[in-house]
Amino acid sequence: MGRRHSEEDEASLSLTPLIDVVLLLLVFYIVTTAFVDREIDLELPDSQSSQVIEEKKKYTVELGIGGALALNGDPITVLVLDEFIGQEAAADAIRAVEIRADRRVIHGRVIEILGIVKKHGVDNVGIAVKQVS
Repeated sequence: MGRRHSEEDEASLSLTPLIDVVLLLLVFYIVTTAFVDREIDLELPDSQSSQVIEEKKKYTVELGIGGALALNGDPITVLVLDEFIGQEAAADAIRAVEIRADRRVIHGRVIEILGIVKKHGVDNVGIAVKQVS
């Protein structure tokens, strides 16, 4: 005769421990993830007025004290920046550049980066400031 199947005979898998482990891993990754906006610590200069560049093809160049330079948060050299801006401008993949320079950076360094950007035909250039009322 055939064997009768009852509910007790069927193997079942409880999902509760699996869900617990997944939630613990999720909490672990959230707690240990570092939320960093930029690599260079900047203290922007004060200004009475400011305007935000709202452009989709915008790149951000950061200048820190001690010669630190970054493009969209990634460390870069001046020569690589020059080549990159040239390539992006030639491909029409760049419309605007925002220069974020620490208030203690030498003025000539900002002008050097501004010259590189303008040399490649990017006219929409902004310098980031901290607005004071």
